[in-house]
Order: sequence, then C-alpha cells, then structure tokens
Amino acid sequence: MKFGLFFLNFLNSKRSSDQVIEEMLDTAHYADQLSFDTVAVYENHFSNYGAVGAPLTVAGFLLGMTQHLKVASLNHVITTHHPVRVAEEACLLDQMSEGRFVFGFSDCEKSTDMRFFNRPTDAQFKVFEACYEIINDAFSTGYCHPDNDFFSFPKISVNPHAYTEGGPAQFVNATSKEVVEWAAKRGLALVFKWDDSNALRQEYAMLYNDIANEHGVDIASVRHKLTLLVNQNPDGDKARAETHEYLAEYVRESYPNSDFSTKMSELLSENAIGTYEESTQAARIAIECCGASDVLMSFESIVDKTQQRAVIDVVNANIVKYHA
Repeated sequence: MKFGLFFLNFLNSKRSSDQVIEEMLDTAHYADQLSFDTVAVYENHFSNYGAVGAPLTVAGFLLGMTQHLKVASLNHVITTHHPVRVAEEACLLDQMSEGRFVFGFSDCEKSTDMRFFNRPTDAQFKVFEACYEIINDAFSTGYCHPDNDFFSFPKISVNPHAYTEGGPAQFVNATSKEVVEWAAKRGLALVFKWDDSNALRQEYAMLYNDIANEHGVDIASVRHKLTLLVNQNPDGDKARAETHEYLAEYVRESYPNSDFSTKMSELLSENAIGTYEESTQAARIAIECCGASDVLMSFESIVDKTQQRAVIDVVNANIVKYHA
C-alpha cells in the first residue's frame, strides 16, 4: 500500500487564497522529504470549496519544487476542457518531470459548471467519453484524429509526445455508477471520494469488480485510491469539532437535499477523525469497504500547524514501520 496527500484548498473567512496556497506549498515541500508517494491537487470552480481551478498548472509548480514525490491532478474535469489542450499539458508535465506526473481526471459533477463552460448537459457522459478517447489516443500514440458528434478535425501530432510509454499513469474519480462501469471495462483505477459514504464506496467497488470480470480485466493489477480527511488529536472531540467547522458550509451547499446532521455525522465517523485509535480504525474500515490499494490524505482541517505536522509525522512513521 502507498500513501500520499491531497489538497482541497478550501477558502473561508479565516483562510485567504494566498494563505491556503502557501500552506499547500509548504506541506508538499515537507512531504517530499518523507516517505509519501504522491501529492494530488483538487480542481474546483466558482466557490470557496477549492482555490485551484487549474490543477495541471499547480502540478507543474509542485513538480518543479519537489524531487521525489509523484504529483497528480486529483480530479481534472475533462468534460469542461478541450481534450487536446489537456493532452498537451499532461504530456508536457510527463516529459518535464520524467514520469512523475499522474493524470487523475473526472467527469463534471456540477451542472452549473457544464452550463458555464457551454457544454451540452443532455449529452454530458458522451462528451466525457469523447474527451477521454482523444486524450488517451494522444497519450498512447502521440496523435489524435477524432470524428464524432463533438470533435472532428484532421490527424494532428500532440506535442510533446508522452515521456512515459502509453502516457502518464491515470485514475478516474468514482463520481457515478456510469463512470464506474466505464472505468471497469477499461481497467482504469478509481479514486474513491472522501465525502462518499463507506456504503456507496463499497457499492462502487463491487460494481467495478463485476463489470471488470465480465470484460476479462485483471482486477489484481488495478490500484484503486481512497481519499480520506485526517484530523487526529489526543482529544477526539476537538478533532471532530475542528473538522465539523471546516466542513460545515461545504456540506450545506453540496448536500442541500440531505439532512445536515446525518451527513456531517457520516463524514466525521467514516473519515480518519478523532484520537489515534479512532482515526486509524475508521481508516481501516474505509479501506476494507472499497479495497483500495493506495490512500491519499488531507490534513487541512487541523487548525494548529504544529499539530498538523505532528500528525503527518505519525503517519510517516507508520509508513516507514509497516510499509517500507
């Protein structure tokens, strides 16, 4: 099992853009000196729930300031970007980092974003598929020549071609059953979302395995990832209170049709929140539910930065002890 960090980069009245970004850079620099495998950056638009709208740009900066870590886009939303530009940028990062860039991508989860970027909401998944086929062709061959309802142009060379044979490593966000089935047919690794329940993550994992087996995919070679929030404190109630405050507005806006207390309780109990024993047990259960091979963790809800570093150090020590 491999471990890494991911950055949501939430904004609020106490966390400005410059502060959030500076903290991300400091933490990534620190993690590069430890035993973590990957850092990943979350894409978000038009709200306080993520300061980064261009994760590939941030990935390029992080790759330049680190020496050992792989750097990933956690959820580059390919449905709202031109696929050739995505492929060009991803292959450039792959070349310049000599293979340390990882392409994590996603379908669009917000209909408002689809409308803003002038994408057809009535054919969203078909657009997602069309974008991926162009990107993957560019990764694997260096060229693309689509002719479908959404993209049609002569054969072009996507420069630079990928450094890594077949293109950068890839994973896709498990945002819906449709995406999970699509990924399973192709043997693409999933990343399970931190704000989904264990029950839903388990449902997606089982669906993936069923579809993959039907299509002759060797699931033993697929390394799914799980994202988890981590807030560990000898005072478990303090850890839960900090995380509650960190997530409150996000939950209200992102889950307007869910009971707030119920959803918040689920997030606090099914992420790695609480004392050392409580958080490690919650993480263990979450991993077992989805069968993930790798874990990405966000420590951003820990208010005190000295405490945040101490928790990162504890996790790192366990990586060295049990997984080196």
